Amino acid sequence: MSDAQSTRSGIPAFSAIRLRVSGSAPAIVDLDFSDSGGFVVGRSDTKSSYVPDVDLSACQALENGVSRRHAALIRCQNMLHLLDLNSVNGTQINGERLAPEIPYVLHPNDQILFGSLVLIIEVKQ
Repeated sequence: MSDAQSTRSGIPAFSAIRLRVSGSAPAIVDLDFSDSGGFVVGRSDTKSSYVPDVDLSACQALENGVSRRHAALIRCQNMLHLLDLNSVNGTQINGERLAPEIPYVLHPNDQILFGSLVLIIEVKQ
């Protein structure tokens, strides 16, 4: 990540966050990390019985290149992190592609791309 991102305050590990999904099928997903170590983000489909913790299927996830198990939002070192799970079309934070299986600190108002699906991360007050 860039120097500017590494100096911003990350999101504390026990926060409640909102994922604001942009595009032709916008949505809002609220997640509370106070009782969870993390969430798998991806999409369900008719070819598999797998359903991720955060299912973006209704947001045209398939058409936007979101994998069934695309990424994970996890608590690590007292901060929230995003981890790409070897997704086919990749994950980005603020335009920078993530290396698979490496946790990246999340910051308020980060723009996340799962494939080409755009999400903005917000901290709920």
